[in-house]
Amino acid sequence: MNNFNQKGFGLVEIIIAATIGMIILLSVAAYLNFSLKIAAEDINRAEALYFAKSSLEQARSVRDEGDSGNKNYGYENLYSLTFGDQYHFKADTSGPKKWISVPGSNTIGRYTVWVVLSDVYRDMDVGVYKDIVSSAGTLDSETLKITSSVSYQTRDGIKQIDLHEYLTNFK
Repeated sequence: MNNFNQKGFGLVEIIIAATIGMIILLSVAAYLNFSLKIAAEDINRAEALYFAKSSLEQARSVRDEGDSGNKNYGYENLYSLTFGDQYHFKADTSGPKKWISVPGSNTIGRYTVWVVLSDVYRDMDVGVYKDIVSSAGTLDSETLKITSSVSYQTRDGIKQIDLHEYLTNFK
């Protein structure tokens, strides 16, 4: 009778070991799935940041391409845009390499990219510009705020990145 009990005990050990092994394997699989999801989110965010930073660089380039004889060197390219409206930049293939502004957003793969220009207001102290304020300040005609935005679809829904930069009219 002892032999029968020992054989049964071995079968129970195998079942318990297989159950523990399955729990470990399922835990590792869940961890790997979570890691892949986080890595994919990081890649999406990095690509979106790249597009947002590129749009800011393109805006700087548009500003810098202005007529150097003009008092508002470069700003005429940006001041001609309607503040508050969405724009994107594309390469001008008709002449020398430069960027031109185009109304609306631009879709690049799963990313939608646009920039918005707005006025900048500052506190004034005896004719000297001070800190930037959101409202109720004095309009600073030498500074523009540009917001570069990128939206993209993820498993969790639509996400958006906004980068803000101030462009000045100083050379």
